[in-house]
Amino acid sequence: MTDDTGTESIPLRTRLPALLPLAAVWVCALLPVVFYVAHLTDPSLAVGIALAVQYTLLLTLVVVLSATLIGFVFYPPLPAAMRRAIDRTRTAWSTDPAPLIRAQSELQHFETAQKHYEVAKLAWLRANYRLVGSHARRATELDAKVPHAQHLLGQFLLRMKSLPEARRAFETAEQLDKGHAFGAALLHAAHLQHLTGNTDKALASFEQHEREHGSSPRSNFWRGEALFAAGKHDEAAQAFVAAAADPKMRLTSEENWFRALARVRCWRIRGAAKHVGGQQ
Repeated sequence: MTDDTGTESIPLRTRLPALLPLAAVWVCALLPVVFYVAHLTDPSLAVGIALAVQYTLLLTLVVVLSATLIGFVFYPPLPAAMRRAIDRTRTAWSTDPAPLIRAQSELQHFETAQKHYEVAKLAWLRANYRLVGSHARRATELDAKVPHAQHLLGQFLLRMKSLPEARRAFETAEQLDKGHAFGAALLHAAHLQHLTGNTDKALASFEQHEREHGSSPRSNFWRGEALFAAGKHDEAAQAFVAAAADPKMRLTSEENWFRALARVRCWRIRGAAKHVGGQQ
């Protein structure tokens, strides 16, 4: 996805987490101006506005805190999503920008697929998706046979919701390097085969991934979704149960997110089964 200048255009849904804090800063900065103008017009109006803002903020804070507390207790994806967001933000903020700046500078003197990949990879760590897209694409243009560049391009395209392109990138990475990224390329290819409508091929790819690389909450959850879409509801339920099972170890934030989603799916499946049983 590119804009009129040929650079990557990042969808609003991807930029929203960064835009919301900026919007909040602007609102806070404008409040004193509003109070000042209101005071010039009618001092009592300024006091009324201040009290209304104070009441609204207090009420909003109480509602948000109450909803968050209830969500943390009764809805597993909420704390999992927060942990994942914190982990991604920590990685982006703690990654030293110097290697990225140095890699970009080296590209000005000598352009290779590997150098473009290095820029894209460092930009990915810092969540600079505009750089990721342009440099990952250029890396694959210069050398289409670099599996790690294809894999990174697939990750970027998946985040941008360009599903058919992402599928081709992951499939290419897997074809170039069997078992690439410890099976991650094959797993993502299987997931995207399902999302792009080729459920039979997706199920075959999921079986191959489990056979060659084992399973995880993410792989079981994605396989469960594909099985459910294929009408194999009992097998899908088993996959969701496997994804939601206690791993007896600390999961990464990404894997914990999929385990939380699977727990909700298991609740829904059990609820649906009880409803059917009650009707019978």
